[in-house]
Amino acid sequence: MTDAILPLHKAESTNRSGQAAKGTEAAAEQTAVRLIYVAGYGRSGTTLLDIALGEHPAIMGAGEVTTLARHVWDKGEYCACGERVRDCPEWKAIVMRWMQDEPAEFLARYRRTQERTEGLVAPGRLLRLPGWRDHGRRTLKLLRGMAMVSGRPVLVDSSKLPGRAFALAAMPGIDLHVVHVVRDGRGVAWSLMKGHRRSVEKGVQRELRPKPLLYTALRWTMVNVAAEWLCRRVGPKRSIRVRYEDFVDDPRGTIGRIVALVGEAPHPPVADLAPFAPQHQVAGSRHRMQKSLIIRGDDKWKREMPGWKQKLFTLLCAPLLRRYGYPLRQGDTA
Repeated sequence: MTDAILPLHKAESTNRSGQAAKGTEAAAEQTAVRLIYVAGYGRSGTTLLDIALGEHPAIMGAGEVTTLARHVWDKGEYCACGERVRDCPEWKAIVMRWMQDEPAEFLARYRRTQERTEGLVAPGRLLRLPGWRDHGRRTLKLLRGMAMVSGRPVLVDSSKLPGRAFALAAMPGIDLHVVHVVRDGRGVAWSLMKGHRRSVEKGVQRELRPKPLLYTALRWTMVNVAAEWLCRRVGPKRSIRVRYEDFVDDPRGTIGRIVALVGEAPHPPVADLAPFAPQHQVAGSRHRMQKSLIIRGDDKWKREMPGWKQKLFTLLCAPLLRRYGYPLRQGDTA
C-alpha cells in the first residue's frame, strides 16, 4: 500500500516517521563517534574489560575491531554470541553497510592500508601517504555503522595495540578516549608461558605457542611505554589507567570510572555479583565464548611461577613494575 492511497493521517505519519529516521541518521553522520580504546599488553584482562563495558546500555563492546578485516571476516571466525561473525545478525548488518558503495576487493585493500598505518612507526600515518585520507573515511564509516546497527552511541575497541590508537587519534570524526590496562608483568609472563591449541569454536583462532620470558619482558615494557605516550597524546581528560588487579577486585567501580570518562552515567547492576554476559565481541581471549562470566582475579603465578623467573622478570622490568605500584618482592606492599 502506498502513501497515495493511505488515509491522510496515516500517510502523514509514515512520511514523518521516514523523515525522522533520515534526520536521525543525518544528525549521526555529523556527530563525532565516541570510542573507548583499550590499550595494553595481552593476557591483561582487556577482553574481560570489554565485556564488562558492553553491559552498559549505551556502550557496544566490540572486541578487537582491528581483526575484523585482517582475518575474522574472511576466515569465518566466531562472534561472542556463538555464531560465526558472517552469520551474526549484528556484524553481518554492520559489514554489509560498511561495504556498500565500496570497490571490489575492498577488505583486502583496507587490510593492506591497516598494515601501513597501525604500527607504532607507520609511514602511511606519519607521512600521510596517498590512501591515508580514504582509510580514515572508511574507518569512520565502519564505526558509524557499528553505532547505528547496535543502537549504542559509545563503542569499545579492545585491539590493545597503541599504534592503532595513534591512527584513530589522527582521524577526524572520532572522539577518542583511551583506557590503558596494565597487569603485573610477572603474571603476564607466566600466562604466556602456557600455550593453547587452536580451537575456533572456543575462541582460540590460532595455535598460541608459549612465549619466552625475555620476549615477554621486552614486549611488556615496549607496549606499556607506548600506551603511556598514547595517553599523553589524547590528554588526561580523555585517558585513564586501570590495573587489572584493581579491576577484578572491583569491576563495577572500575566500569563506573570509565563510563564517566565518556560522559555516561553508571548503569546500576541488578545485583553486585551478577555475572557479565559476552555479547558481540570479535577476537580477544577465549573467555568471550562463555555464556556468562564472574570476574575473578588470577594470581596463580605467585605460587606456581619459579622464583628465579620471578626475580629475573623483576630485575628486567623493575622501573615499570614500581611505576605501576607492584611490589618488587613477595610479601612487600605496593
